[in-house]
Amino acid sequence: MKKLLLGVTTLLCLPAFMNAQVTISGEWLRRNDGNVHLYRVEHGRLEEVATSKPGTDSSFGFYFRPVREGLYVIGTGNIQSPIDKYSFYFKKNDQLNVKITDTSYVLTGKNSPENQAIEKWHNTILPLERKGVYFNMSGSTYVDFFPLLETLHKQAQETKFAASGNKQFDSEFAKFRELDILLCTAELLSTPRSAHPSEKDYTPYFKNIAVPHFTTDTRLLRYPYGMRMMRTLQMLPARMGNGNIKDYSIEARMKGIENDTLKGEVVLQQAASLKTYLGYLDLDKQYGKYLLTSDQAQRAGFIKAELARKATAAGGQAVNFTYPDLNGKQTSLTDFKGKVVLVDVWATWCGPCKGELPYLKQLEEEMHGQDVLFLSVSVDEQKDHQKWKDFVASEKLGGVQLFASGWSDIAKFYNIKGIPRFMVFDKNGNIVSTDAPRPSNKELKLLLESEVKK
Repeated sequence: MKKLLLGVTTLLCLPAFMNAQVTISGEWLRRNDGNVHLYRVEHGRLEEVATSKPGTDSSFGFYFRPVREGLYVIGTGNIQSPIDKYSFYFKKNDQLNVKITDTSYVLTGKNSPENQAIEKWHNTILPLERKGVYFNMSGSTYVDFFPLLETLHKQAQETKFAASGNKQFDSEFAKFRELDILLCTAELLSTPRSAHPSEKDYTPYFKNIAVPHFTTDTRLLRYPYGMRMMRTLQMLPARMGNGNIKDYSIEARMKGIENDTLKGEVVLQQAASLKTYLGYLDLDKQYGKYLLTSDQAQRAGFIKAELARKATAAGGQAVNFTYPDLNGKQTSLTDFKGKVVLVDVWATWCGPCKGELPYLKQLEEEMHGQDVLFLSVSVDEQKDHQKWKDFVASEKLGGVQLFASGWSDIAKFYNIKGIPRFMVFDKNGNIVSTDAPRPSNKELKLLLESEVKK
C-alpha cells in the first residue's frame, strides 16, 4: 500500500487521527491544483473538509470522521465546478481505495458496496459527463449531446443495481442517478457552446422534466451541485416555451419550487444579487419566512451585513463631470444640487442598456413631480454623435441627455468598465451609490424614494 500523505488541514489533531473512522487511500494521476481536496455536501454546495498534497508517487490519503452518512466529494480545482471531482458515499468505518486516472477513476483493493455501486453508475454515465461537464475538452453541443442523453437515460432506467444492504443508501442512490443525468444536462445548457438549441430541438427527456419532481423535498441539498443546478431548473420551463426566459424576478424563480427550504435557497440567490440594504429589507419582509435553517439564516446575515456596510460607507462628495447636452450646452452634475440625481451611463450600441430603457421611462413617469433628476450620459464615440441624437429623438428619451464622447472622465472617476451603470447622488451632491440597481429592479425605486424623503 502506498504511503498516505496528509496535508496540515487533514485533521492531524492526534486524537482525531487515532480515532479516524473513514480511511481513504488513492493515487491522483491527472492534473491538479497542487492538492487533492475532500469535501462534504452542505445545502447543495461543497465545503472543504481536508486537503492532501499528492506525493512524488501521486499518492494521497485522508483519515476523517464523517459528520453524517452520505455523499462526499474528492477532487481538485474550482470548488464551484464539478470538473475534476468525484462523488463517493461514506459511513462509519468505511474504506476507499481509488486510482484517479487521466479520464476517470477505478476502485482498487477493498471498498464498500455503496462505492462499488457508484463506480458502476459512473462508468455508465461517463460518456455523457465528458460531453456535458468537460465542455472545454469535448467541444460538444446539443447536436451530439441530446441523442446520447436519450440513449443513456433509457439505459439508466433499464440498468438494475443490486441492493447494497444499506436502505438509506439505496434510497438516496436512486435520486443520485437522476440528479447526475440532470447535472450533465444542466452543464450543457449553462456553459459556452458553439451551437444552442431552440425550443423545437428539445428531446423527450426535457419534456418529461417536472420541476416539482425535483423540489418537493430537499434532495437537491444532499447532492453536491444541487444549488448549481437550481438555476437550470428554474429556467427550464421558459426554455420549453412556458414563460419568459429573461424574467429573473423572484416570483419567476420560485415557479414550480414546492419545498419551503428550497424556496429559502431561491431567496438567498436573489439576496446575493442585491445592491442595496433597502432592497434586502424589502426582500426579507416578503420572503424572509422561507429562511428556515440555521445555515440559511447565517448566510442571509452575511449578505445583510455587507449591504449595510456599503450603505453606511456611502456619503462621500461626488466627483463632478461636465458634458454637452443635445443642444451643445455644457452641463455638470453639480448643476442639479437640491435634487436626487439618477445617472445612467449607457451607449446606443449596448443591448442591455437599451433593454433597460422601457423600465427607465416607466420609473421617470412614476416619479414625475418628485425631486428626482434623470441624467443619462452616453459613452458613444464622437463619430456616432448624430446616431446618438437620432436615437434619443426616435426613442423619445426623457431627462437630461449628455454626450461623453467615449470612455472619458466619468468612466475614470467612477471606475466604470461595463455598462449600463446606474449611480445615485443625494440632494447635497453626495454619493448614495455608484453601482445602483437597474430600473428593471424595484430596488432602484425604493432607493430613490428613500432619498427623496430625506
